[in-house]
Amino acid sequence: MRASRLVELLVRLQLRGGASATELAAALEVSVRTVYRDVDALSAAGVPIYTEVGRGGGIRIDPAYRIAGLPRLDAAEARGVLFAIVPAIADQLGFDAAAADHTLLPAMERSTETAARVVRDRLLVEPTHWFVPPDEAPALADIAKAVWESREARLTYRGTDVVVRPLGLILKGSTWYLLGQVRFSAEEPYRLFRLSRVEAVELRDIPFERPPGFNLAAAWTERRQAFLASLPEYVVTVRVAPAAEPFLALLDEGSPELPLPDDIERDEHGWARLRLRFERSPDATARHLLRLGADIEILDPPELRERMADAAAGLAALYRDEV
Repeated sequence: MRASRLVELLVRLQLRGGASATELAAALEVSVRTVYRDVDALSAAGVPIYTEVGRGGGIRIDPAYRIAGLPRLDAAEARGVLFAIVPAIADQLGFDAAAADHTLLPAMERSTETAARVVRDRLLVEPTHWFVPPDEAPALADIAKAVWESREARLTYRGTDVVVRPLGLILKGSTWYLLGQVRFSAEEPYRLFRLSRVEAVELRDIPFERPPGFNLAAAWTERRQAFLASLPEYVVTVRVAPAAEPFLALLDEGSPELPLPDDIERDEHGWARLRLRFERSPDATARHLLRLGADIEILDPPELRERMADAAAGLAALYRDEV
């Protein structure tokens, strides 16, 4: 009983870096006095364990110390464990999710393995749309390798060669992007690459240091906002029938945030008045809005309303003709 408690004490210290005697006593369900006796016993056995006094002190263990026989994962194995839970992404990044599931998870402590399998069996991530083919990115696995290893890569991107320090990958819907630094360019700190447009990639044996304090999520948010602000804007005012509101998601980038807020402007029939923003030409926008049929009415601009009227008249004439 005591031997297993000593091992558990060491594992807790190794995982957390340190803890107070009170915390350890509560976790091990023993007294504080027993914890100090166990610490003395471990120290006498040659384990580099010690106590620190004062605020922020506690019981510590040398970070270099490892318990004999305790399995440790290297960086690739640790990523494999993570991607065993999201196999759809693992396959695209070049990881063998099945191997991780069969070899790495069983090597974990039983409770940790169980927790990982619980997540895997209760959460499925499928980063594809129902009827839209995925954005093919043949270079993804090689670029991911450069990201993990912090190695420079030479990309042929839309016909031009560019040397990149790859910092992070972003999966937006079913489209992969690379955020990186371009060597010999002082125009912008980071550049975004759509991986389906990468024609070739060459990994270079040149490591690099990541920028201090770099935050991938924050950098992506900044680039995304700049991208959206640069797009041509085509604003449309519409009224939408209540029954059609769930189908506004079919408008892709023109879709408002759903469900519509309670304070949205409505007429006496319950139709909502909305301003939608598109990144398309009037003709393309009209084809898009026709998906909602007679449950959406264009109020402005006039040229789009005219296009919708012409399209509706053409459909009516088509179906009036005898077959």
